[in-house]
Amino acid sequence: MGIPDWLNKIIEKIRNLNHSIDNYNKDTVIQSLPAVALVNRAKKLYDEGKYLEAKLILDRAMELPQKDARVLKYQGMVAEKLGNAAEAVEYFQDSADLNPNDKNIWQKLGFALIAINKFVEAEKSFENSDKVAHGNTDTYTGWGMALMKQQRHEEAREKFIIATKINRYNFTAIFLTAVMDIRLNDLDKAETRLAFLANVNPNESNTYEYAHLKFIKKDYDNALFYAKKSLEYNSSMLPSYLLIADVYALNWDVESTLKTYKQAEEKDLISAPLYLEWGLALEKFDRFNEAIEKLQKANELVPEDKDVISNLALSYYMTGQKDQARELMPHAENTFACRLINAIDAYENNDTETALSELRKLSEEKLDYAFVDYYMAKCYEKQNNDTKIKDCYNSAIDKNPIFFRAYRDFAKYSFEKGDFAEAKRKLRKALKLDENNTEILNLLFYACYKLVKDNVCDYNVREALGFAQAAENLGRFEYPDEKSELSELLKTIQEN
Repeated sequence: MGIPDWLNKIIEKIRNLNHSIDNYNKDTVIQSLPAVALVNRAKKLYDEGKYLEAKLILDRAMELPQKDARVLKYQGMVAEKLGNAAEAVEYFQDSADLNPNDKNIWQKLGFALIAINKFVEAEKSFENSDKVAHGNTDTYTGWGMALMKQQRHEEAREKFIIATKINRYNFTAIFLTAVMDIRLNDLDKAETRLAFLANVNPNESNTYEYAHLKFIKKDYDNALFYAKKSLEYNSSMLPSYLLIADVYALNWDVESTLKTYKQAEEKDLISAPLYLEWGLALEKFDRFNEAIEKLQKANELVPEDKDVISNLALSYYMTGQKDQARELMPHAENTFACRLINAIDAYENNDTETALSELRKLSEEKLDYAFVDYYMAKCYEKQNNDTKIKDCYNSAIDKNPIFFRAYRDFAKYSFEKGDFAEAKRKLRKALKLDENNTEILNLLFYACYKLVKDNVCDYNVREALGFAQAAENLGRFEYPDEKSELSELLKTIQEN
């Protein structure tokens, strides 16, 4: 005879009950503590990356009448994985209060506090961690990070060095020691550590920082090499793109500089630093119209950033949009760019002494800023100080060898003084940088035209006409009468 259905159902219920008991026994040998079983179940789910499922189990454990430090600790760990740093801090703190002798709860709390920018509290937490479990390399790494975030670089370096002594393979601590070396201007030590990491544990961060160090030491070829290398490890490393662009900009390679910023944008690395640096590069290249667009984007992302606001004001001012510039300036007073605007304003209002006083101060603050020298030259032009005019124009061109505005105005000043030979020399240098610059071609033609009058010969006439033809081919030539005169002169020379 078969087993009746009612009996089968009873047997199945008993079997299910036994299975549950077996699972419970696997979870914990302490049958009187259900929280332990729930934590162990949650731990398994956590280890499998099932954080939401683990949280559901832990939430059940939280409903038990007795608070359990392990439940709170795992709640904190799950909260971290789910991106809830502030919640993680609360759980870790509660767990630490219940069981302050837990070997790693203070360490976990320290790292969570760093994540929410509570660096002083993090420092104290790592100190507690070291008291409970002395000599842990991760504790000293976190301790150093908390100090580093407080700009206490020397103390941070000491902690990182201890971390590396405890574990010489703690590459994070070695890396952060090198970062502190750089902050403390101990560049040789930083180079030793970063060279080691570049060979033993190469990754995007180590390689970028090595590139950054090379840049600081003005070893620009290697800076470029290692910055590009870092992008091989991680093509979304924004600092590497910015460093590469900086190297190209230093070499006045406009095309490569702007291409690098564009690559970062195409990688969707949209950020205020990207657009600010892009805008600053365009300003450096005297392309203020284009700079406005980039700086406006930066301003949308960080509306109160003074560097962004002041440089946006400068770009507006340099493109004749002075009302827009003046609206922004009160929000970025005493910045370099706003002080430059005030100096230019003084120059344009014929207050050259006030302008020069401010420009001299600005020159000392930024030794390589060509616009300061350019406007000093303009001030000295109003004062008819020939020696200073030449010195300042030459300085501007030395600092910015593609500064066409300076070449142009220096040439025009030389024309006024009748020094066409000097004008020609400067304009030839400018033409080498941009063979299709019609303004330079026109000025070169005029300088040659005037020089031909003093030294008539076939070569000089042909040279002048060559510049005229090049400008005509590009669709803009301004001296047709002078060209006709030289063409007739060339015929005469050939006939004779």
